[in-house]
Amino acid sequence: MPYYLDKAEVPTIPVPHDCVINDISFSNDFLVLDFEQDISRHDSIKDIHSNAKSLIIKMHLIDTFDIYQMKIWKFPKFKRFYVEIDFNKLADLVKQKRVVYLYHYIAYQSLIINLYYNTNIIFKLQADYIEYIWKE
Repeated sequence: MPYYLDKAEVPTIPVPHDCVINDISFSNDFLVLDFEQDISRHDSIKDIHSNAKSLIIKMHLIDTFDIYQMKIWKFPKFKRFYVEIDFNKLADLVKQKRVVYLYHYIAYQSLIINLYYNTNIIFKLQADYIEYIWKE
């Protein structure tokens, strides 16, 4: 079922909170997140699709995207700041099977996704629709 982000009313889209991303790819204007197996063991999925084995999220992009990872300096002063990372760096982190989907914010043709891998990763993108493909 597609969720359209280019309509007057922004949809409520389920959040696969705490689910591990197994693979991430980008081609033909689509960003694709492929999630772990046995995904319905997470409470966030159990409530919305209790018999799901896995999930694929396809986002149709209408512009470029930005990815930022939080860095922490401990000396001389404790500071947090974000640095931009490229898609290949994020893809490498995902291959280690440690990147977790935390939550997202939805707006008109806009999506901000908060991921986690030792620190926060913020993924800002512009899309006109998002499709959830449930594997059973």
